[in-house]
Amino acid sequence: MGDHGRRNAKKPPDTSQDTPLMTLFRVYSKALDEKNDKYERIYKTSRDVTVRSKRVIFSLQRIPGLSEEEKEALMVSATNELRDIERTLLKHIAMELRDEEPHQFVNAFTSGIQEYIEAVSFHHFLLTGTIISHEEVQRRVTFGDQEEDQTDLVPLSVLVQPKEYILGIADLTGELMRFCIKSVSTGDFEKCYKICEVLKKMHGGFLSLGYIPAKDLYNKVTVFRSSLHKVEEACYSLQLRKSEVPAEMLGDVFALYDADDHSTGFM
Repeated sequence: MGDHGRRNAKKPPDTSQDTPLMTLFRVYSKALDEKNDKYERIYKTSRDVTVRSKRVIFSLQRIPGLSEEEKEALMVSATNELRDIERTLLKHIAMELRDEEPHQFVNAFTSGIQEYIEAVSFHHFLLTGTIISHEEVQRRVTFGDQEEDQTDLVPLSVLVQPKEYILGIADLTGELMRFCIKSVSTGDFEKCYKICEVLKKMHGGFLSLGYIPAKDLYNKVTVFRSSLHKVEEACYSLQLRKSEVPAEMLGDVFALYDADDHSTGFM
């Protein structure tokens, strides 16, 4: 066949675009793109949760040494900030998770929810002297649908797995250690003893979990033990020296623990 014949020869129609397989493939491709976009949106919101939760923690660490009026104002500010985090950022994540299997997106918001748990548990401890429960945390990130009167609707919520709760509480121990040392450095010795007792009970609780094959939990428990050791050492030294050194001078001595803690970057 010459060149003219080859040019005029009809090409077989391309029916590949019309096959059921390609149609199904495009459906799956679109669904996967939508899931990836949603994952990215949740991740970005979780990052904002982390940043704002850290700010709450840093502000609460300023309490030792403040007057009662300043403490009350700071606690009210922290309460409002946590409530705003819940009603805006965490509710946005909950809306993204509506009608989805939340376990598919856990890795997108796990760091944010852990930081939030650390902040809200620290705030809860300063208010009540107790550790917030997993049920209470889940309640705070569960949102009723205010636009519907139907009672059978599943409320919006962010999944708080036991693992995320435990990891967030493990981070809390470091903040309690820092708060303890700062309290001693300002002369509030009873607060140090109180925190030491709480940390001991928490340590017993972590030991009761047994072996959990999770590297991040192992690392945090290791840091927890270091925090407990520092608090126990502070309480022991306080008990040993308080009859020998004036209270104001004893506070200056313990301020060295706080300075050493920040120099090591312990978080």
